[in-house]
Amino acid sequence: MELPVEDLQLVHALQIAPRASWSELGAILGRHPATLSARWTRLREDRMAWILGHLGGYPDQHCTAFIEVVADPAHIEEARVDLCAISEVLTVDDATSSADFRLTCLAADWLTMARQVLPSIKAARGVQRTKVSLCTKLYSTGNAWRLDVLSPAQQSQIQRLAHPPVAQPTLIPDSFWPMLRVLMRDGRATAAEISQATGQHPSTTGRALKTALETGMVTLRCELASHYTGYPLTVQWFAKVPAGSADAVATFLREHRTLRLCASTTGAANMTFMMQMRTPADIADLEARLAARVPGVDILEASVGVHSFKRMGWMLDPDGRPTGVVVT
Repeated sequence: MELPVEDLQLVHALQIAPRASWSELGAILGRHPATLSARWTRLREDRMAWILGHLGGYPDQHCTAFIEVVADPAHIEEARVDLCAISEVLTVDDATSSADFRLTCLAADWLTMARQVLPSIKAARGVQRTKVSLCTKLYSTGNAWRLDVLSPAQQSQIQRLAHPPVAQPTLIPDSFWPMLRVLMRDGRATAAEISQATGQHPSTTGRALKTALETGMVTLRCELASHYTGYPLTVQWFAKVPAGSADAVATFLREHRTLRLCASTTGAANMTFMMQMRTPADIADLEARLAARVPGVDILEASVGVHSFKRMGWMLDPDGRPTGVVVT
């Protein structure tokens, strides 16, 4: 299925600058701001595209874990339902190799992960075994992937509206979490809307939002239902990377606009990365080019996902469209 090019242009623009104003984008895209606003409203209401916020990539400030789950074949559906219902389990994908589900989980710290999150996962109906890898460095997340419909000039202009982090992250205050839950549902929410939803004072909310965005404590991304991306395969690799080579691998991977995840981890596979692909043949091609660029990388596993059931808290339908339910 294909969307009109005008819709794809708008999504591409919001991938680059998720909170840019309609007037700013209109001047670059050659569209009236009201037209862009109406188009975005329709995309959201039709469950084709959405913008969300999530914690930034600072493993020293919180604990991120990638967990493989093996479930009883007779209770796969019950396991999926229970795993998706755990708020700390941000993402639930099916797997086609050594595991039935692959989870991305986030907790305030390792003790919380070990004492609360992992027991909840193991207690889910049908779960038989789990394997945990901790994120030690996060190179790239889903906010990096891009469509390819805007001209280089347009992309450059919109990039100036993106406002990348300019300060170091601070300690996360308790008041941050209610704001984050609002941004998870709508990454374009204004300070006034956040204040109304949380009951916090508008000036407090405004300062907290400014700090969160300027330090990268909150990362924003524009998502497009997988049915409309043109890249139907989601592939996650697990690799053993020679000491000192992780940065070179990450640099190579970040040259690909469909990269959705790149992280160093604990375990035999000390690096994992995820990418959207057009065809199965593209998998071998990427692996060959990676081997040529960074010798010594050992691909231990490549798992092709068929369905994503939950993405950064958002429940998805079989077409990869948001159901409207956000588990926070």
